[in-house]
Amino acid sequence: MIKRRGVLAGAAGWTIVGTSSVRAQAWPSQPIRLVVPYVAGGSTDTAARIVAEKLSGMLGQQVIVENKGGGNTIIGMDLVAKAKPDGNTLLLGAATMATNVALGLKQPFDPLKDFQMISTLVDIPDLLAIDGKALPAKNYAEFAGWVNKQPQRVRYATSGMGNQPHLWGELFRTRNKLNLESVSYKGAADALRDVMGGHLPIMIDVVLPTGTHVAAGRLTGIAVASPERSTVCPDVPTVAELGMKDLESAAFFGLVGPAGLPAPIVEKLNALCLDTLKDPAVKKRFAELGFFTTGSTPQAYLDRVRSETERWSKVVKENNIKVEG
Repeated sequence: MIKRRGVLAGAAGWTIVGTSSVRAQAWPSQPIRLVVPYVAGGSTDTAARIVAEKLSGMLGQQVIVENKGGGNTIIGMDLVAKAKPDGNTLLLGAATMATNVALGLKQPFDPLKDFQMISTLVDIPDLLAIDGKALPAKNYAEFAGWVNKQPQRVRYATSGMGNQPHLWGELFRTRNKLNLESVSYKGAADALRDVMGGHLPIMIDVVLPTGTHVAAGRLTGIAVASPERSTVCPDVPTVAELGMKDLESAAFFGLVGPAGLPAPIVEKLNALCLDTLKDPAVKKRFAELGFFTTGSTPQAYLDRVRSETERWSKVVKENNIKVEG
């Protein structure tokens, strides 16, 4: 009797595994939703559509971008966290997976437990630029010297309180002991408008769109936080070139699914992501948008979210940054 039960239990186990395998092999059998936790338009949305277009051709099923902006990306993320883990609903994961936790924002999910990381996709580095008419400096040394000679703190513009570039700005300020304070706007367009209009002398944001104004000579680039110079504003030195490699920083994006996504689907999507990012045409399109292609294993992606959470949590605590939500 014991032997017979053991055989039946083993057979049942193989049936379950076999069914799961068949389902994974049959995937995808319908169009796939790629949830982007931002409103349509902008470089992030465009990046998602580049990936969706490429994956559609590889998978033989349309990957449809669905914009679900709001709540500092929490709305779109929550939709995917609660989705059935069948590979038919995916997420463009953003740096907010780390920064929202660092800021202590209430979220109806745990970014480290309720999602399955698949692969990082692209980074868009942070950039410090100045209005050369208001702040007479051509390089970092002149910039720092001028700022620290001012009797009052010099204000810099950011595209949003507590977002990744703002946190980097505070890290940059404290690390270099600069006489600065941030002014947060509701978006990059408003912040740039005031800097270009001479109301504030400094802009800290990701490299696009600010970098295009640097390239055109309307602003002066002081430092870009990427390991390599950006193709958007190639004359701007990297933080590593300035002796600040520890200040490398970027808003990072990747492909994510809900927790419980079958391993064969994760492996297939990871391989397709890595193939996509090797495509010269794709790399060129991303470079034009200010992105660096990355690509990683699921574990490396998870490790990055963890490390970025720790990094920005420290910045938030040391600078007493508070965001409602």
